[in-house]
Amino acid sequence: MNKARIFLAVVACAFMAAACSGSDFAVDTSRLTDPEKQWVEFSYAHEKNDQVKRSWEELSAEGVKSYLHRQRPRLCGDTAALMRSLKEAGYTAEEMQEYKEKTEELICSHL
Repeated sequence: MNKARIFLAVVACAFMAAACSGSDFAVDTSRLTDPEKQWVEFSYAHEKNDQVKRSWEELSAEGVKSYLHRQRPRLCGDTAALMRSLKEAGYTAEEMQEYKEKTEELICSHL
């Protein structure tokens, strides 16, 4: 099993443990649609920068919704720019592809 699959398995187990223990997700997604919630949870779980994670956690529900609304043009518009920014953030090619696919499925297809 390669590193990316191990990482995803660990993330899935962590989400399952949190769901079973009754603890809340660290980001307030109460104002989002189900696909938006799924994307935020996916994006948060794959975020490599702890400062960015803390920023997400500090946002109110309205702040999360507003942030996502402002990011839609970048996420769903210029795919090359999105991939460049993911590469600069340290994502592997496989992680970049998965991020792009999840974004298209959960965010862009619901516009």
